[in-house]
Amino acid sequence: MKDLVIMYHYVMEPDQWKGSVPISPNEFKKQVEWAKKYYEIIKPEDMNKPTTKPKCIISFDDATKDQYKNAFRILKELEVPGYFTLMSGPLVERQVPIFHLVHTTLSYFNDKEIWEEVSLKVDKDEIKNKSEIYSYEENEYRRFVKYLFNFYWSEDESRAFLEEKVISIYGSLDTFIDEFYISEKEIIEMDKAGMSIGIHCVKHIPYDGNAQDFYNKEIKPCKNHFEKLLNKEIKLYTPSFGGGEKATRMQEELLHILRENGFISGFTTQKGLTTLGKNFWHNRIDCNQLNYE
Repeated sequence: MKDLVIMYHYVMEPDQWKGSVPISPNEFKKQVEWAKKYYEIIKPEDMNKPTTKPKCIISFDDATKDQYKNAFRILKELEVPGYFTLMSGPLVERQVPIFHLVHTTLSYFNDKEIWEEVSLKVDKDEIKNKSEIYSYEENEYRRFVKYLFNFYWSEDESRAFLEEKVISIYGSLDTFIDEFYISEKEIIEMDKAGMSIGIHCVKHIPYDGNAQDFYNKEIKPCKNHFEKLLNKEIKLYTPSFGGGEKATRMQEELLHILRENGFISGFTTQKGLTTLGKNFWHNRIDCNQLNYE
């Protein structure tokens, strides 16, 4: 039986967060209880230690506050570790990644109304055709606006529109950041409680094809910041978007740079089981696609 790495993002009630696909705290607890029954839930640092059952890692991307409030609490209650990967950009540069602005806007505003607001400024037919990359979204207007903000408009155009929407809800971007992301104080608390900490990114951008430049911009500053905060070396890496469209190339081209800088393992968004400790890169299974009953 192979090992399992489960991938989580938002752990909150689905009716509270409609911009993405969260898992409820109750469902999260059921999944961890199931994993605890059939697997040995471990920290990634311990993947080479022998176990009597197949190994499982409970992994989290993006370090949003719900993970601290809900997932961390449940993990402590069940006495198992989790692996949390951190973004430095929101905390250090006080800038919110576009995809979080999109999720937040879609959670508070009607998809069709947003589309009607922006569609006068764009090529509607082009967006409608290319938005099929979001075919999993049943609402066509959600497909349209996701494609527009993430691909059609420039970052500056998307940011100007989305930040205005988020500020109208939270009052300021600083307030949003403080309420939306795990704070440095909370990260220290989680580390001391036995959770594993990994590096995710600075600004949450996909791999751009230049390995050393990408490392210097998106990985190194994040690693340096949180190593200084926690006074320890951080050896785990989870790339934003799993690397994006160049994921396979990223895994090949970044590997030697990551190893040279002390990293011992990385986690992808490629779906499947894995053999922990055998390779550097490991597949994960999204919590919403986990067949566990």
